[in-house]
Amino acid sequence: MKRAAITCKNCGHRYQGKYCPECGQSANVDKIDFHYFLHDIPHSVFHVDRGFFYTLRHLISRPGKALNDYLSGKRVKHFRPFAFVVIMSTLSTLFAKVVNYLLQVRYETQNPGASIEINHSFFAHYPSLLIFLLIPLLSLVTWVFLIKNKYNYWEHFLINTYLAAYLNVFLIFVNFYQLLKFYVLGSLSVNYTMFMVLFMCYYGYAFGGLIRKNQASIFKMILVLLIMNCMLALIYLTAFSLTGMMTPWWSAPA
Repeated sequence: MKRAAITCKNCGHRYQGKYCPECGQSANVDKIDFHYFLHDIPHSVFHVDRGFFYTLRHLISRPGKALNDYLSGKRVKHFRPFAFVVIMSTLSTLFAKVVNYLLQVRYETQNPGASIEINHSFFAHYPSLLIFLLIPLLSLVTWVFLIKNKYNYWEHFLINTYLAAYLNVFLIFVNFYQLLKFYVLGSLSVNYTMFMVLFMCYYGYAFGGLIRKNQASIFKMILVLLIMNCMLALIYLTAFSLTGMMTPWWSAPA
């Protein structure tokens, strides 16, 4: 029995069969829901897909379009979300440990017999894990704020998974900035608030590109995204404060 002809969601080619002969995408493009993630998590752990650098590049240059393409079924070129966040979390953690080692060596060279005071809290050593654990809550916030748009909660979960991966990219730059600042100025301080402001700008850029076509008023969209980002930033900073990663944001300066 012949299969009915279908249109590939990735390239638009009409064909019959299990896979598109033009781009290779499967005819079965799953809807983003809970069952999708049940399949994606083990697949991400045991398989390595192509498209890592494609996803990395497009999530910084055109994040809204990249996310919309994935959600609408154009997935062949993209790295899967859980695989992407796992790799970026691993790279961020390894880079942070290298930076901490270099800072310790430099400090001990300049101050014989002394050592840098280390933050011993668990999440200070593994901030990527905290970022990952926050994805369900952040997804709930973005879904509630943008509930009138076409995306369901699990699609927001996927969006926030990709964005959480990019937060690890920001953490790599923060660690590099900390290393450079210590070598040049001799200071070890890091302003997490400024870092969060920059990341929230990226968040707004990504969601703005994702929902812009569905918004009648650009002003209303900007206002909603601004309030949503303030809520997201508050969640991140509160989590960083409660886990000992930073001085609590509610504490008055001495």
